[in-house]
This record gives sequence, structure tokens and C-alpha cells, in this order.
Amino acid sequence: LSVDVNYKVLPNGQLTASNRLVLNQLTFGEPVEGAPNSLPVKLAVALLADRQGVIDLDLPISGSLNDPQFRLGPVIGRIIVNLIGKALTSPFSLLASAFGGGEEMNQVPFAPGSATLTPEAQQSLDKIAKALVDRPALKITVTGMASLQAEREGLQREGLQQRLLAEKRRTNPADTSPVSAAEYPALLKEVYGRAEIPKPRNLVGLAKELTVPEMEALLLANQAATDAMATELATQRGQAIRTYLVAQKLPVERLFVAAPKAGKQAEKWTPRADLSLGTQ
Repeated sequence: LSVDVNYKVLPNGQLTASNRLVLNQLTFGEPVEGAPNSLPVKLAVALLADRQGVIDLDLPISGSLNDPQFRLGPVIGRIIVNLIGKALTSPFSLLASAFGGGEEMNQVPFAPGSATLTPEAQQSLDKIAKALVDRPALKITVTGMASLQAEREGLQREGLQQRLLAEKRRTNPADTSPVSAAEYPALLKEVYGRAEIPKPRNLVGLAKELTVPEMEALLLANQAATDAMATELATQRGQAIRTYLVAQKLPVERLFVAAPKAGKQAEKWTPRADLSLGTQ
């Protein structure tokens, strides 16, 4: 334990102080039966201690020495208690204070119907991976989420995209590249031609020639979107995050994927996966 203090008192009695507190290799004894366990101390320590076991805290204090209610000890105590409490209510904000980002790091956004990580999501996960590598006592749980109600159109578009990919690989199985804008019209026409859906007819009963937007609209209108597909999407989102974090050198034993959540969501819900932190 080491402490570095810097106190400044103005003529009017106003105090400003900085207290740098460094704790090294803080450990816990065995739990005491019957003792209160209201504060998440172990989680706070796991969030604050780096890979060398060092906790480096800056505790700024201000107040008036002319105030009879002002006591330095209780003020420092409240700051430490609030810091520990923050580990429970906003654990990602503690990580963000050291590695950048914000409390929104506990959510990974996705495009509707998609399980592909966006560049923004990857940047956020990079920060999380870096923080967890430097905080070896932490573990992370990923919960993929989806909503048929909120993502029906996205699921339909993703389903159509998979049919276009299948059509592309039917003629060239070795080609694993995504469908390009140049390939899209021809592949869409092939998929439309094979689709067993009601199609507009001309006066002699033959299928009408349709534009690309018209074919796309008909295929989407007849593309299935089910609860099972939403559940699978939520599962894929959780797995996508797991795969990415493992690629960033996060040990697999510290990474958990919870059961997907794909039920009805709140009105302003957005497609995402949720992250939560705990101790090993």
C-alpha cells in the first residue's frame, strides 16, 4: 500500500485535494459465516486490478473546512464505497475509465436480421478484449438477442440473401465470396424463376417480365420469417462475439455464451447482444 496526497487550502477555507492510492496484490480471506455481503468488493477489485495485481486509484476531494459537517475520513470512505457500488451498477464504466469507451460497451449492436459484426462493434469489442486481457480476474458472459417482431423484414432480407448465395454456389461451389452488386440482378432473376410463389401473369397466362425491384419485393413478401429463425439469429450473434473475442486472444475459459433470448422485446428495443461481467 502506498499513498500520495496533495492538499491545497485556500484562504477562504476551501479544500481541494488529490489522493493517489496504490494497492498491490490485494487478496481476500475465507468468507465469514453470517457476515454481510452487500457490496461487490471482489468484482470491484477484479475491475480495478491490472495483470500485476496493482490497483491505482485517484481520489479527488473538495469541500470547505469551515463546514462543521465536513470530515475528510468519511468523505474518502464514501468515495470508495461509491466506487465499489459502481462495480455492481455500471461495471463497464469502470473499464471505460481506464481503456476508453462508455457504459454502452455492455451492448453490441447489430443490423436487423444480421449476425455480422459491424466495424463499430468490432472497435468496441477490441477495447473490451484489451481490458479483459489486462484484468485477468474478470470473466464475460455474452447473451445474443433477437426479435421476430422487430426484425421480421431484416430476417426476410437475410433469408433472401442466403438464397442468392446458394444460387451463386450452385453454379460455382468454389466461390465463397458474397454476392456483388453486379451479380445481384442475374442471381435474383434465377431465384425468382425457381421460386414456387404466385407470380403475375400476362394476358396469355405466361409469367410477366418483372423489374429487379418488383422481383425482389415479391420474393421478400413470400420469404418466411419464424420464431425459430429469430432464435437461431440470437444464437449466431452470441457466437459471432465469442469467435471475435477469442481471435483477440481472450482465453476461452473466461468467455461464456448464455442461452439466446429471442422473445418479444420492448417497443424501443434495438437488435443487439448483451454483455455482463463477473469474477472467476
